[in-house]
Amino acid sequence: MAKDPVPLKSLPAEINIASRSLHTQLNRLITSRLPLGLPPHASSPTLYTTGLLHFAHIYLTFESLWQDLLPSPSHTTSPSSPLLSFLLVDPWDADADNTSPPTSPQMLEFLRNLRLKGLSRSGRLRRDLKTLTGLSETDLSVQLSQFPGAKVQEYCAHIRKAVAQKPHVLVAYAWCYYMAVFSGGRWIRSELMKAGEGFWRGGEKRAGSSVSLGEAGLSFFSFPGTEDGEDIKAEFKERLAAAEDLFTAREREEVVAEASEIFKYSANLVRELDELLATSQEKLAAVEAAVKDKEKAEEVERAMVRVQRRPRAWLRRPEVTGMVVALSCVAWFAVYHMGTIIVP
Repeated sequence: MAKDPVPLKSLPAEINIASRSLHTQLNRLITSRLPLGLPPHASSPTLYTTGLLHFAHIYLTFESLWQDLLPSPSHTTSPSSPLLSFLLVDPWDADADNTSPPTSPQMLEFLRNLRLKGLSRSGRLRRDLKTLTGLSETDLSVQLSQFPGAKVQEYCAHIRKAVAQKPHVLVAYAWCYYMAVFSGGRWIRSELMKAGEGFWRGGEKRAGSSVSLGEAGLSFFSFPGTEDGEDIKAEFKERLAAAEDLFTAREREEVVAEASEIFKYSANLVRELDELLATSQEKLAAVEAAVKDKEKAEEVERAMVRVQRRPRAWLRRPEVTGMVVALSCVAWFAVYHMGTIIVP
């Protein structure tokens, strides 16, 4: 039996290359709309909360499916494992013809090891939504048992079907959605925090309250520990890299293809939010123009930094350094003798 060819790139690199344009498109959709949910365009967190609820269903669905795939004696229903894979199943979406082969023990063990402590976002999403909406735990569960939009329902159905047929595509969801929080999420968090406590708490923060926004309200973008998730991200990447040989060529292709679907479906969620919230196209155009101007300014700044560094790099080359030293000596020698002749 012929062996699969050895991949030239890592699986994350393949995902990033294949989905680069889709990633850029989604990033612009989100960054251009984020300011509309914050002061001075918004006076309350309602718009942000609505958007968070949309994407919360995606995290809750794929994380609960992941947990369901890896049962353990200690597995119980909890805020971090809402089992929405059961609660939100549409029986008409069931795939009766699913004849996919069973997941190998090696893949199950890998997926189990990839679920690092502190990585899951479900519990934090529920905590944030409870804080932002003011709902009780029971009322929030009732709200989460319903899809907030047709595109959300369509996407969750797709996730259930994809994971049921090819559990290894969970890697695509983990990579795309956790890296989004690790990277772009840091910037989003800083922008959200600029709105101030009064905006997020409606000016009703109780005196003596020890619960920070990073613990409830905006905890989705934070991680436990003193390193703000950098240790978790490093360990996640390391465990994924260690499993490169576990994937067949076909499985790698399926993971990469699913990542592209993730960006497409996510973009559709943003567009659905535009329709539900009647996003002002005039304000959006103004924000998009400001974002583009900022990107151009940052590019000019980066170009200037590169130009400033270039001469230094040129001078560090041994042959150039030697030539400069030699020329300096010649110049000094000429000036010295000119001074000797001219000065009495």
